[in-house]
Amino acid sequence: MTECLICEMKNEKNLLLYEDDKLFAFLHPSPTAAGHIVLTTKEHKQILEQIPDFIAKELFIKANKLSISAFESLGAEGTNILIQNGIAAGQNFSHFIMNIIPRRTNDGLNLIWKPKQPSEEEMSTIELKLKEGTKTIGEFEKEKAKPKEIKEEKMSEKEDYMIKYLKRIP
Repeated sequence: MTECLICEMKNEKNLLLYEDDKLFAFLHPSPTAAGHIVLTTKEHKQILEQIPDFIAKELFIKANKLSISAFESLGAEGTNILIQNGIAAGQNFSHFIMNIIPRRTNDGLNLIWKPKQPSEEEMSTIELKLKEGTKTIGEFEKEKAKPKEIKEEKMSEKEDYMIKYLKRIP
């Protein structure tokens, strides 16, 4: 794998805001707005579809907490939580990221796009395709349980004698 700028950000402790065993968040080095936060996975994943469900769940929980932090600590009046999933969606890095962008009234950021209305026939075709593709929604990929560690304890001579005695009983 080639160098990944997002993976390298794990080591930039001066910008790091949050970290656990699966995720980390940092201040964007070239922010869209003051307090622009990037939340991502520690494991290199390019798009959302590659991220297991149990980690995706944590991404959205942490994005919510980071958004609350922007409201409370920076006095944000709103936040945009933005995912650019794939090159066609404007993704600039080969690593999945969630952007949490603090917003204020009249801050000059324009994230509004003009909707394109499909024809009724196109809409009907799209609906059928999406209904077929969404049949598996509700299935949830769970994290595999980690093996339990068993500590071996040394028995006293009395306990050892009792076990030997019990084993002799038919």
